[in-house]
Amino acid sequence: AMKAMFWAGVMLLCMLTLWSVIAVEVLHPINVRLADKGLYSDCTRCPRAFSTVMNSNLTFIQQIVAGDSWGQISVPIIEEEPLSALLFFGVMITINLGV
Repeated sequence: AMKAMFWAGVMLLCMLTLWSVIAVEVLHPINVRLADKGLYSDCTRCPRAFSTVMNSNLTFIQQIVAGDSWGQISVPIIEEEPLSALLFFGVMITINLGV
């Protein structure tokens, strides 16, 4: 059972990293726009949530795996650019249901 759990964890990290590469290209510019509007004045991490693949991985782990702070970053991005919901839901479906 430990071997299967180990490989499931590796697969989870690979899928998160794949989504994170996409998020850096798609979500980071939207997030920068929101930060420039002053939306994240009370959050120091929010403007850089999708700035790098590592930051994006951490954000997805926080939001999708742990289920924490979904509304702090994701909801404002979806409100700014509604099509970004497809990316967030793709990540959620892939990670929660696929892995």
